[in-house]
Amino acid sequence: MPKSLESDADLFIAALSQTPVSVWQPDANGLYCEVDRGIIDKFTEKSVRLNTKADEIAYYFRDDGTLFRAET
Repeated sequence: MPKSLESDADLFIAALSQTPVSVWQPDANGLYCEVDRGIIDKFTEKSVRLNTKADEIAYYFRDDGTLFRAET
């Protein structure tokens, strides 16, 4: 079962352990959909930088309803 990453400690552990993380955002109807997946490269109190499966860098804001889940 995926674990929601809510605190800085959760994000730190996921980044340190190179745990795959899925990114979820609400669609127009308010339903959460997976929009990306990858490894956390860096995070701040406002954003998370992810190395995606397609070897790209993606940034997501933490305060806009985005959810991060560790894929265990």
